Amino acid sequence: MQATRNNSPKHSAAGLTDAGLAYGGLHTPVTFRRPQAVIPVPTPAQQFQKVQAGVPDSKLTREATGLLRELSTTLLFNHSHRVFFWASEQGRRAGYTFDAELLFICAAFHDLGLLQKFSSKTDRFEVDSANAVRQFLEHHQVPETRIQTAWDAIALHTTPGIAAYKPVEVELLYNGVGLDVLGIGYQEFPEDVRRQVVAEYPRVDFKQSIARAFLNGFEHKTQTTEATCNEDICSHFLRGYRHGNFYDQIQDSPFENS
Repeated sequence: MQATRNNSPKHSAAGLTDAGLAYGGLHTPVTFRRPQAVIPVPTPAQQFQKVQAGVPDSKLTREATGLLRELSTTLLFNHSHRVFFWASEQGRRAGYTFDAELLFICAAFHDLGLLQKFSSKTDRFEVDSANAVRQFLEHHQVPETRIQTAWDAIALHTTPGIAAYKPVEVELLYNGVGLDVLGIGYQEFPEDVRRQVVAEYPRVDFKQSIARAFLNGFEHKTQTTEATCNEDICSHFLRGYRHGNFYDQIQDSPFENS
């Protein structure tokens, strides 16, 4: 019998394929590509490190809560907690097994990139938030797989169509944010849970306030919002802002048709 030829690329011990090595030429392990400027994530003061009822109680969640209390705003503190409780309930109702501790940390960090303290000059606010959670979790020597899940969850929390094919915590954060900000899934969500969570974490002028928080988070780097939902915020608030257009960008390419 003739042997079947396997043309698929072979993987090296470093995790790269031979095809990839042929292009790069270096046996370099696949690692996270760090930002050029690392923004430090401080340890919150002890008096702020107390989790809310219903949040998993651990050193990580206490510090994440402390960062929200000490460095964030009431708006984002309440929003982040609502996102966690929405996401947790959605996971429970779907019968998912998920990492509740990591899910809370994702919820706590997902909007920190909107704050000046954690905002870079050139990255999307979602990426700033994701880089902050990576730094936080690396400091606590959390395994890389959990760190990457948290990074993906936060970096993708405003990007449709991808989260459902990532680890379940990524999907749950995306859905929790979608429910709290856009009301996606509102009618299917238990009314008693909605009332209880909102009573504990009020939505005081939330619709206008969160829109303003988004603007404040990237007004100094509007180029990072191009082709994202965040660009709609710029279009609404900034006089003279020109919304990007993908079709026009294709037509404006300097290449000539053959």
